[in-house]
Amino acid sequence: MDPTLYAPWQAARILGVSPATLRRMAALVEEVLHPLPRDAGGGRLWPEGVLGLLAEARRRAKAEGIPLREALLQAKEALGAEGAFPPSPPLATQASEEEALALLQALLERLERVEGELAALRAENQALRESLKALEAPRPRRPWWAFWRR
Repeated sequence: MDPTLYAPWQAARILGVSPATLRRMAALVEEVLHPLPRDAGGGRLWPEGVLGLLAEARRRAKAEGIPLREALLQAKEALGAEGAFPPSPPLATQASEEEALALLQALLERLERVEGELAALRAENQALRESLKALEAPRPRRPWWAFWRR
């Protein structure tokens, strides 16, 4: 089992590809090997061994001019990938109900505090705007007949 899991942006950097390319590769990896583990938000995590296998498959695909899917299957067979890279279990990130409730309550308190600060800032902004208007000199009004005076 792979102890090292990488976020998608880290895996993309390791492989030297864009995150969009990595997403396309993820679909292929999950089809050929096994589903990738997910984080609490549902995002993919990349085990180190799978990244090594994918790098080898990319090297083979480029060297032999074969599709990446075929190269991935060959790399899997060459390494005996069934035993070498077993499906990683989902991360144990599920919190207990009490911990989740405490987290939600803390977030609610923080939200209320931020909303209070926002209301105070809006009131201060309005007061500053009014004081700015009071400092401006009034514009002189033109008489109604000034239009014809040119």
